[in-house]
Amino acid sequence: MQWDPSIHVARHGEHGQTILLVVASIFALLAMMALAIDVSTMYVHKNEAQQTVDAAALAGAKAFVTSGYTSTSGISTTAAQAQAIAAGQQNSVAGSPVKAAELTVTFPQTTQGNPIISVVFTRTAVPTFFARIFGVQGTTVKATAQAEAYNPSGGPAPIQVAGVKPWLVPNCPPSASSGPNACTTNYFIDPTTGIIANTSLVGTQMTLELPSPSQMPPSGTGQLTVVFPTQVQFYALDIPENPPTPFCPSSSQAGCGGASGAYHDGIACFNPTIFTCGQSVNGPSDSVWVDSRVNRHSIHNRSVAGTECLIHASGQFTGKGQDKIPSGTVPVLIQPGFNNPNPALANAQNISRSDSVVTVPLFDGRNLCFGGNCSQVNSATVVGFLQVGIQSVNNANGGNNIVTDMPATIMNVSGCNPSPSASAVSGGNVSAVPVRLIGP
Repeated sequence: MQWDPSIHVARHGEHGQTILLVVASIFALLAMMALAIDVSTMYVHKNEAQQTVDAAALAGAKAFVTSGYTSTSGISTTAAQAQAIAAGQQNSVAGSPVKAAELTVTFPQTTQGNPIISVVFTRTAVPTFFARIFGVQGTTVKATAQAEAYNPSGGPAPIQVAGVKPWLVPNCPPSASSGPNACTTNYFIDPTTGIIANTSLVGTQMTLELPSPSQMPPSGTGQLTVVFPTQVQFYALDIPENPPTPFCPSSSQAGCGGASGAYHDGIACFNPTIFTCGQSVNGPSDSVWVDSRVNRHSIHNRSVAGTECLIHASGQFTGKGQDKIPSGTVPVLIQPGFNNPNPALANAQNISRSDSVVTVPLFDGRNLCFGGNCSQVNSATVVGFLQVGIQSVNNANGGNNIVTDMPATIMNVSGCNPSPSASAVSGGNVSAVPVRLIGP
C-alpha cells in the first residue's frame, strides 16, 4: 500500500484537541464547584441570619409580656427594641458578630391588640470564595422575622401558666351567691366570653389584701370584700410542693432570711405547678386548696416574709430596695431598686422585667366558705389570670384585726373562654401570655 500524504496531514491536524477538551471540562467542573460551594455557604449564612432575627423578634415580644403591655394600645417600644437588638447581637453571621446597625426593628401594628415586632437583618458585601474567579466579590444576606405577644383572651385556646402565686383573686366583687359567675358587673374578665372587660384598668393601682382572722375561717364568714378594683381581698392557697420542687432565690438576697414553708415558698419562689383555664380549686378531688389553717396569724407573717423575699425588699412598705413600679401611666416603666439581684441593672433608668411582677389566678367570684366554715366543700373555677407588679407589703393593725396589704400596679389580664375548643397554650414564667413567631 502506498503512502497518501493527504491522510497524514488530516490526522496531524487533530493533535492536541483532547487537551483542549480536558481543560474545558476542568474549567466547567471548577465553575460548578465554585457555584456549589458558594451557594451552600450562602444558605448557611441565610440560616444564621434567620436564626438571628427569630431570636431577636421573640426577645422583643417577650419584653412586652414581662412588662405587661399586651392588653392596651399604650405600647412602649423602647424596651422591646432594646431587647431585640441585644438578643440579635448574641449571634454571628458569616463568622462575624451581628452589629446593632445591621438590625432594623419596627412595630407594624398601629391598632390595639397583640403587639407585633418585626426585625430585619441586612449585611452587604459578604465575601464569596471561588465565585471571585468570575468577578463576584460579595453578596447580600437578608432575613426577616415577626413575633407577637399573644393574649388569647376569649379565644378557643385555654391558657396554662406556671409560677402562679398562691393568691386566689376574685374576678369581681363577690355576692352572697354560691353559684359560678356570681357577679354581673365590675369584672376583670367577662365571664360569658372570657374577653378582657376593661383594658383601661392596666396601669392603675390596686391593693391585694389577705383578710384578717376575724373575717376568714374558721371563725369568720369567709366572704371576701372587694371595692373593685382599688381594693381586692383574696384567699390564700395551698399549692403542691416537693414535688414539684420550687426554684428559690438565695437566702442572702434582701428579705429572704425569714420564714419558710410551702405557702411562704409559693410566694418567694417559682413553683412549677401549672394552673390552667377552667381548673377547679377547693373541690374534693382538687390538688389546690384554700388555706384553712387555724393559726391565721402565721399566714399573715408568711405573706409578709415571702413577699419581701420575692420583691427583694429589706422591710415593709416602700423604699426598702425593691423595684419601683409606678401606677397611673401606661406603659408602666419599671425602675430598678438598689436590691435588684442583677448588678447590671443597678444604673439603668428603666427595666423590662422585674421579680416583683407576678401572675395570680382569677376565680369566678362565688363564696367558697359559707357559715364561717371553709370546709372545702364549695369549689371555684379559674376564669383567667391577673398580672400585677407588687410595690410593697405591710401588715396593718394587729391582733385579730391584722390584715396583709400589698399595693400593686395592674399590668395585664388574660381571660379564659368558657367553652374552649383548641389545645392549651403556655405562657411565660411570669405571665399567662405566650410569645410566638408569626412569619417574616
